[in-house]
Amino acid sequence: MLNREDIPDTDLDRLQAEILSGPFDAALPVNMTDEWLNLIARDICEALSDDEPTTQNPGVLRAEAPFRLITRLLVESEDKAWHVEDFDSLQGHYMNYLAEVVLELVRRQKGHWIPPATLDTVLTRTDLTLEQALYGVAKVRCE
Repeated sequence: MLNREDIPDTDLDRLQAEILSGPFDAALPVNMTDEWLNLIARDICEALSDDEPTTQNPGVLRAEAPFRLITRLLVESEDKAWHVEDFDSLQGHYMNYLAEVVLELVRRQKGHWIPPATLDTVLTRTDLTLEQALYGVAKVRCE
């Protein structure tokens, strides 16, 4: 899991203002700042784990920010038939998005060769694994 001590809680209002209110491709990892990528990677890891969340505010739900980003991308993707009720597929979308977020951090830090996700591939690339994305990570620390 990510080293989370120095990462603040995700500000959902700021997420809305800086990413979600923009064009759909603003939610692609390639278009996000390192700060947002680290926040979202931490949020997904904590949302999918059984560990206690590291929130400073007990009302913060780690799954909320990635959920908003993923549903925004699903609305724009070819998977327009996806509905919020499709919770069985949601964990897979979280894992795919996490792999793309971590890959983008690797790409920036190490010059990784895999091309960035597009609106067509961000939640569907089956040839990309989290292990591939994590290979060579320098600043995204795992415990």
